[in-house]
Amino acid sequence: MLSVLAASGCSLFGPDEISGSDVAKEIGGFFRTAAGSDAKSLKCDAVEAESGAKTACTAIDRNDEKWLMTAVVKTVDGDRITYDTTFDDKLADNAQVQKSIARALQNKTGGVVQAVECTGIQKLAVNAFRTCTAVESNGARWEVEHHLTNLDGASSVTLKDTLLYAKSVESVVSGLARNLSQHFGLSSMNNLSSLLASSGSCANMLRGNPGDSIQCKAVLADKSSTDVTVRTTKSEDGKIYFELFPNNDPDLSMSGWRSADPS
Repeated sequence: MLSVLAASGCSLFGPDEISGSDVAKEIGGFFRTAAGSDAKSLKCDAVEAESGAKTACTAIDRNDEKWLMTAVVKTVDGDRITYDTTFDDKLADNAQVQKSIARALQNKTGGVVQAVECTGIQKLAVNAFRTCTAVESNGARWEVEHHLTNLDGASSVTLKDTLLYAKSVESVVSGLARNLSQHFGLSSMNNLSSLLASSGSCANMLRGNPGDSIQCKAVLADKSSTDVTVRTTKSEDGKIYFELFPNNDPDLSMSGWRSADPS
């Protein structure tokens, strides 16, 4: 519940009535705070200018979804009016939604989520959903859908991109590191321990959009390292095709595919 202070100069249809347009103007900030953006339209019925009087309001958000609200006159001091405004539907707690998304993504991908940005409103109802953006500590931004699965706040979180988790790309980069180690005579198939010393590390997930790329690091058998680019070439039938190469020698490239990780 939020009290909204009306500006002076309200339009009165009579000595005891406030116009719906004035009510809508004054409670617009309430909707903006909840939704993260202004309503595309907001209309209210006229209301009597006395404490406790109620009026119905209807907001249309930027996704064209309708939201019903009730504005109750709290105080009347001349032409200065305050309102208590509430949504008619129960809403999901925004802070809980953000924590749920961060926790789910960290468990799913192993990445560190630094922040979750949500706009719009989500009803506290089974299967209600909203779209948010998760920001990892490395700056990568991922659109996710948050679906409520029960009224206690349990939810499922789905990444909207087709992608490979960082740990999946790391296994591919490890393969390139082994090939490079053999190419430079640092290891051989007869020296398994030195071959297995090669590894890869990646800070980001790889999107399945052709042309998207991430930077990784290949660690060779002698513990030297080289920066590597991994680039998506195409995505189809649940598979992500890619090429990867050391930045200092693109001719020593590899290509392949992997099944996209669960979103």
